[in-house]
Formats: sequence, C-alpha cells, structure tokens
Amino acid sequence: MARYMRPPNTSLFVRNISDESRPEDLRREFGRYGPIVDVYIPLDFYTRQPRGFAYIQYPFPMTLNCVCSC
Repeated sequence: MARYMRPPNTSLFVRNISDESRPEDLRREFGRYGPIVDVYIPLDFYTRQPRGFAYIQYPFPMTLNCVCSC
C-alpha cells in the first residue's frame, strides 16, 4: 500500500461556461446527477471576472461515472 494514499477524485472540471453563469445555475443543472458538495468558479485576479471554467465537487466517485457517461 502506498504511503500517501489520496482519496478518489470527486471533482468534475467543466469548461466553456458563460461569464454570466452563477454557482446556483451549475448546481441546478448538475444536481440532477446526484448531491453536490461545492461549486467553484475561479475569478481572474486582476479583473475579478469569471475565467470560463468551474469545478463541481460530488461526495462520491460513483456520481462522476453517471455524469461523464451522459
């Protein structure tokens, strides 16, 4: 067994999202596949505008299989 075991990845990377997208919008769209822990939309450091991608975190790795297979 490895000395540093990482938990399975439960984060989904979503790109090409609109600048007007809000975490609530993504939570509503991707929430149909299972419960969501967190939605993170990174902002540009200087302009404070969304960078065009987001991370959606699910509590279980099995949920990602359902999302990616659709």
